[in-house]
Amino acid sequence: MSYEPGCLARSLAGHDKNQYFIILKEDGEYVLLVDGIHRTILTPKRKKKKHIQAASQPLITGCTMTDELIRGQLKKLRKDHNSSGKPDCCPRPC
Repeated sequence: MSYEPGCLARSLAGHDKNQYFIILKEDGEYVLLVDGIHRTILTPKRKKKKHIQAASQPLITGCTMTDELIRGQLKKLRKDHNSSGKPDCCPRPC
């Protein structure tokens, strides 16, 4: 599996189970996750790779990630999820 920066990830375990994040960085057996609100680029969430499900395609590409951009992408994802029942970019294992 590859855990590219900018990929969408869903938490599978812990108090943040079923919440969506964006992968900021891969660090050995861990990844750094951000949501732009509680977990910003300055204070990312460190989580083991086995506790997340990552999308195969990056959601954010070709630009510098900012908290505003991350919030916007996740807000759009939640809006799509609420209107259709399932988001178009639902995470799939890489």
